[in-house]
Amino acid sequence: MNLKYKILPLTVLLAVGIALTACGSSGAPASTPASSAVPASSHVAEEGVTEPINMLTWTLDDLDREDTVTFIPAEITSGVQGGSLAAKIFSYDLYKKEDVENLAVGDQITLHEEGAAWNQFVTVAVKSIEKNDQYHLVSINGGMEEQNGLDLLLDDDTYRTMTFDDYPVYYEMGEKTLPLAEDVVLKDSSADPQAEAVETTGASAVAAAINADPDNWTVYNTTLVVQGGKVQEVRRIWVP
Repeated sequence: MNLKYKILPLTVLLAVGIALTACGSSGAPASTPASSAVPASSHVAEEGVTEPINMLTWTLDDLDREDTVTFIPAEITSGVQGGSLAAKIFSYDLYKKEDVENLAVGDQITLHEEGAAWNQFVTVAVKSIEKNDQYHLVSINGGMEEQNGLDLLLDDDTYRTMTFDDYPVYYEMGEKTLPLAEDVVLKDSSADPQAEAVETTGASAVAAAINADPDNWTVYNTTLVVQGGKVQEVRRIWVP
């Protein structure tokens, strides 16, 4: 069987080494854009609008596919019970490198606001663009501090959204209960920034490790690796 690997936006700490300073914009604030909520099957990209490449391209049902290994940022909400964990699943916006670098004042860009649902997004007019080539940053409409502002960071070959702490702007895909695979592996390097990952193998041992620290599996430090609706790996990293 040929496996497809779908790496949905991962939780990553980026050592950019600078703090973003949003530039104030003059004039009246832009009007609040309307929110959209449409099923993925009916979505058609609007001409002339830059959209995330991963917008409305998958749902939680895709985690049940046997032919796809999926990496997802998640918050484990209630530990492991009966061999399954309940989790909130998240994603964040990714844009083609060329789309961002070709943006001009007067264009439009679609984005998810922090905490939005997967099918709730806004389209805003681009009124200003500032680029920091040294750190591969692009600030749109004054950046994250401004209404309708957006900061983007080049990560490999795509741009992703960025908040004050360098995290992506997460939006929620929904909640799902996922059984642990019998040979599931926990890779936990959350003890400190230089910690080597401690590996725990087997459903019972991994469940015990998660339940021993039930409140510290967040979207900022936890990634689930899922295939065929089962958790194959749980990864937790250190966060400040």
